[in-house]
Amino acid sequence: MKILPYLFTFVLLISCTESKKEKDFFNKNLRTELLKYQNINPIPNENLYKLFIYEISFSKTKDTLLTITVSPTGIRSKNGYGIYKDKIIKPSYVIDSQNLGNRFVENYKKDSIELYTFEGTPPPHIDVIYPVYRYKLKGDKLIFIDSLR
Repeated sequence: MKILPYLFTFVLLISCTESKKEKDFFNKNLRTELLKYQNINPIPNENLYKLFIYEISFSKTKDTLLTITVSPTGIRSKNGYGIYKDKIIKPSYVIDSQNLGNRFVENYKKDSIELYTFEGTPPPHIDVIYPVYRYKLKGDKLIFIDSLR
């Protein structure tokens, strides 16, 4: 009978660890910046605007950069990874063809992206321009550079 409480605690710890792992798509720094962006730049009525998705993109010129924006016409890159979402993070996808963000992206998902892929001419009612937040990557930190419209 003394083993039963320990067994229950062990099972509880395992189930908590597994559920937490499932939600950690991004490291703490990227998650924080993405949530800030999503709070400042919410997607309008998700039922009406189904293709709106947050885009996280890694690139390298002189420095390694990260950008966060909203794509109102769905996923635009065939090199995209996603769909990342949970109770807090709204639908997001990652563009990282050179694997530059491996310190920031915990798991590169290859989920079905068809629901957020749009082909053809965008509908005329989409005239919203969202800002692009740019960051410089330094180790596992994100240094905000600027916001572009």
